[in-house]
Amino acid sequence: MNSGLDLYLVRHGRTLWNMEKRYLGHTDVPLHRNAAAELKALQLKIKQEELAFQYVYISDLVRAMQSLQIIAPHLVSKAVRDHRIREYHFGDWEGSTYDMLKDNPTYRSWIDHPERITPPGAEPFTAFEGRISQFVESRLLPILENKDGVDLSSGGTQISMKMAYPKVLIITHGGVIRQLVSAYVQDRDFNSAMPGPGEMQVLRLRLQAGQLSGEILN
Repeated sequence: MNSGLDLYLVRHGRTLWNMEKRYLGHTDVPLHRNAAAELKALQLKIKQEELAFQYVYISDLVRAMQSLQIIAPHLVSKAVRDHRIREYHFGDWEGSTYDMLKDNPTYRSWIDHPERITPPGAEPFTAFEGRISQFVESRLLPILENKDGVDLSSGGTQISMKMAYPKVLIITHGGVIRQLVSAYVQDRDFNSAMPGPGEMQVLRLRLQAGQLSGEILN
């Protein structure tokens, strides 16, 4: 079997902590008051291209839901919240800035090798990778394996077989997008993708001979 789906990976809109360049992981910070205006271009893009999403998954943090309410309010009722696509948990460095940490040798090592170094009180990178992998296996793999085109997330609604691939909207965080790209796109590492707030990356995910692989479409 060779099947695929298109992931529209959206990083949530800008927050005050983003503007202050603070590390923002699990802290449930809302969008900045100017975020709606900043997300307008993405809202228009989705509307003008008439993108029809069969599946919508969002992080369970408020900034993800607020972003969806702005860019595609008609999809709010369809959205499935999933804590596994939360941002990385920065532990004691949560809320800190580069200037606050730049003289810390552990911090310097972590910047170069986030997969090897765990900040104090933070989430091991293997745990971060693991929960995102679990999300893919439980949410996306069933779509890829579904030969009959049945929407498993909405009680059996049929997907038009005229469509090349189902479209999946995922509103999440920068670290999650970076990890998805590095995990499935050849020759990409965690530092290859640096999506800004409100930016969208389109990733085509394919399943062939039991193996997942991806390619960037934009």
